[in-house]
Amino acid sequence: MSFASDRLREEISEIIFLDQHCHAPLRLDGPLDPLTLRAAFTESTDPQVQEQDVTGTTGYRMMIRWLAGLLGADPTESAVLTARSTYDVADYYRLLADDARLGPLFNDFLFQHELAYTSAEWSELTGRPVRELMRIETLAEQLAGEHSSWESFRQAFSQALVSSISTGGCGFKSIAAYRTGLQVQPVDAATASAAFDDYRSELDQSGGERVRLARKPLIDALIWETLEVAAELQLPLQFHVALGDDDVYLPTSNPVLLRAIFREPRYRQVPIVLLHCYPFVREAAYLTSIYPNVYIDLGLTVPLAGSNCAALIAEALGVAPLHKILASSDGHAVPEFQWFAARLWRAALTEVLSTNVERYMMTDREAIEAAAMILHANSERLYPGTK
Repeated sequence: MSFASDRLREEISEIIFLDQHCHAPLRLDGPLDPLTLRAAFTESTDPQVQEQDVTGTTGYRMMIRWLAGLLGADPTESAVLTARSTYDVADYYRLLADDARLGPLFNDFLFQHELAYTSAEWSELTGRPVRELMRIETLAEQLAGEHSSWESFRQAFSQALVSSISTGGCGFKSIAAYRTGLQVQPVDAATASAAFDDYRSELDQSGGERVRLARKPLIDALIWETLEVAAELQLPLQFHVALGDDDVYLPTSNPVLLRAIFREPRYRQVPIVLLHCYPFVREAAYLTSIYPNVYIDLGLTVPLAGSNCAALIAEALGVAPLHKILASSDGHAVPEFQWFAARLWRAALTEVLSTNVERYMMTDREAIEAAAMILHANSERLYPGTK
């Protein structure tokens, strides 16, 4: 390891990690079992993949080894889980949060919210401020049954978005990528109304059961409504891109399909944050370079890409402006995922930036400034009231 790498590693290790997209972990009834830990480190819901394949990935093996070092255990899954079980829940969460040097956490709180800690509980466990991101499709599912017309529903939906911010929320999130795809098009009122009526019919026939919202005209209309609110409040709208739930259809989750939104003059001041992005890292980075309000975040790709994380960050850095790269963990299910993602972000950034310094592409100071921008400063600028 070079002197430049050692120096950068030391300085970058102290930079706060503002997690601008994550999910509160699940409540566990007892000690963490191996399968629950493994399941968090794959987007597959196939039990065979979760049980047999996860332990063969470089990311999972790295996580176990690093966690063993923190807990003073042998570098095996069983030894780590045994050591973990000796901690009080609050002490363990605080240990991981402090070691990862976490800053504020932006909680996409409607993901598994029935099973997860509340934002307030998570803040208490970690000792970090937790702000909430509103997942618009889930919000729509919660509201639709209360309204008999598109216009009534539309107004209530927009009001709920505004209310979420007035109570401490920080932005909005769309999961259209794994519902109906990212080729979002304008929708007239008649089409939106017909789509809403069809969805309401499904609800009426469901006997009170939740009905997954997967009607493209309705989801597209909700995205445009959200953009109106985001423009008024000057808040970001995050889009899930590609890597994620195993029902994502990759051809329709490419971020280039959001072109109609990028080119709409009314929303040029709305920050559009492209989350995850694998395998479309190159496309997402390119979009940040040609549209003034597009940002890239490789959370979830980091840490799931394991030993390839540095290469993917380097690819984004090659095209994307430094002030338009954000960091997150997409932490979920277990606190180890968020902890490991923060650690791996720093390690991968150190590798990429030290290479740039050694090749005289950056000075030491520029490299440190770049790391700080990516790990927290860019998000602090983008989300009002973060500091």
